[in-house]
Amino acid sequence: MCSVFVIELQADIATRSRISQMDNQIVVNDYRQMDKILKEERQYLLTLCKKIKKTGCNVLLIQKSILRDAVNELSLHFLAKLKIMVIKDVERDEIEFISKSTGCKPIADIDGFTEDKLGYADLVEEAQTKNDGAKVVKVTGVKNPGKTISIICTGANGLVLEESERSLHDALCVVRCLVKKR
Repeated sequence: MCSVFVIELQADIATRSRISQMDNQIVVNDYRQMDKILKEERQYLLTLCKKIKKTGCNVLLIQKSILRDAVNELSLHFLAKLKIMVIKDVERDEIEFISKSTGCKPIADIDGFTEDKLGYADLVEEAQTKNDGAKVVKVTGVKNPGKTISIICTGANGLVLEESERSLHDALCVVRCLVKKR
């Protein structure tokens, strides 16, 4: 059983690494100071990761950020050690879809990580498409099936892909009209 959290805004996950991405300079005169700063960062990230694990979460979906790195490598390392699967760069418009499918509530900060906001699925896995080998996250065994569905459209180029998406949209509109008439 997978317990899923969706992070809508990365408010606390990489707060300290965001500070370092700004055009600020910190002058460290002593190696002991540098060690202290690194130890504090490491402890801060470890505490955040343990707090996430304590809720029972084992899959973490993080919304795409305008920042270069929404999470840093150290936090990904800690999450991996705690056996938490991290899926980064989830598109903003997919957050609502994922939340509805899994039954979770999007979280904006670390204080929002509570068990009542967890979503559930039997299996979350990363798979590759047959045609182009693109990686796709596959979520199966959700509690409320029938409310959402995913369809993967592929095409030889962007033009073919756009046309297949339009055709699919037209077909779904026809089905919707038929269901409304009944």
